[in-house]
Amino acid sequence: MILCIDMDAFFASVEQASNPNLRGKPIAIIGAKERTVVTTASYEARKYGVKTGMTKYEAMKMCPHITFIVGNNPKYTYISKQIHNFLLTITYDVEMYSVDEAFLDISQVKMPPEDIASLIKNYIKKNFGITCSIGVGKNKLIAKMASGVNKPDGYLFVPPEKSTSFIDQFQLYDIWGIGRRLSKKFANMGIFTPKDLRKLGLTNLVKMFGKNGYKLFAMAHGDYIGNINVEEEPVKSIGHSMTLPHDIYSEKEALPYLLQLCEMVSARARKNRVSGKTISIYLRDIHMNTFGKRHTLPFLTCATHHIFEVAKLLLKEYDLSIGIRLLGVSLSNLVHNSVHLTTIMESNKKEKIYKAIDEINSRYGDFTISYAAILKCKRKGSLTISPAWKPSGIRNINVK
Repeated sequence: MILCIDMDAFFASVEQASNPNLRGKPIAIIGAKERTVVTTASYEARKYGVKTGMTKYEAMKMCPHITFIVGNNPKYTYISKQIHNFLLTITYDVEMYSVDEAFLDISQVKMPPEDIASLIKNYIKKNFGITCSIGVGKNKLIAKMASGVNKPDGYLFVPPEKSTSFIDQFQLYDIWGIGRRLSKKFANMGIFTPKDLRKLGLTNLVKMFGKNGYKLFAMAHGDYIGNINVEEEPVKSIGHSMTLPHDIYSEKEALPYLLQLCEMVSARARKNRVSGKTISIYLRDIHMNTFGKRHTLPFLTCATHHIFEVAKLLLKEYDLSIGIRLLGVSLSNLVHNSVHLTTIMESNKKEKIYKAIDEINSRYGDFTISYAAILKCKRKGSLTISPAWKPSGIRNINVK
């Protein structure tokens, strides 16, 4: 039996709990800079149509009296870690799916599901003044869907024998794991519900989607192929991106931000003892078109200077005069438990420099010591919590 915890408007609820003057009022959490979007809206704001991803100006049109709060990411990740630690006192079979969501396998817990849910809800409410919604079902899919039925502060248990009838209540575009793009493809075929999907049949689904067809057919019955991921799955790439504080039109303006991103990627790789061969950069222009290029080295590296040299060459292939609003760098083709900072042609002095940088930044904070060119950047560090964020391991990224 699987239990899913989904925090209710997590970031907004934390701010309302911290500031009584915000309670009961429409608020939206945004980034620290002007070029930002809504990351979470309170339930009071959602009644006016304010949604995640809206710009400030779009949100104000929907709700003129909305209050914008600059997000406090360290506070949100701290609370998430505390909740994770509490969940581990119930069972070790815990998967932190994101900063505000978790799955527990409670099959071996000698308590009724409703008592476990009550225990979790009481802990979160007492310690943080916020609420969560909980769903319980025979697998992750049913538990996840059940957690969203009675929001906020909801609870729903779906008996195993009612899983198919429960999943039949939803349209395909509302089902976790299917999404709007795939559901649109099905809609063009006249398939809108799990029942329609079952009628299509396993053979046709496998012909259309290969191995994924088995998963889709199982989901249409309320079944799910996949267990709780207690151990963090190995990452395939390490990347960072940044929405620039203003549009950039030249290589001279772009290079300090590119260097900063390369150092962020390198520092995270060094910390987690990971090296890679493939360096990629990606850009988004002022027209919201996204481009990407990559290059594979003949050697492994996790060194900033190697990553930056390749990234600079890739950047030269773009016409920056059209205007760039987002820049990203990633390292892939990874080998774990491997730290490569120099080639056989380079002095090992660089290794000592990296070690000194990491020791100082670990003690005093990111970018306490770094490259002089990065001082030109008006924006530094990770400012958003990744959907893949975890409370520990390589996906545990320090955010400001």
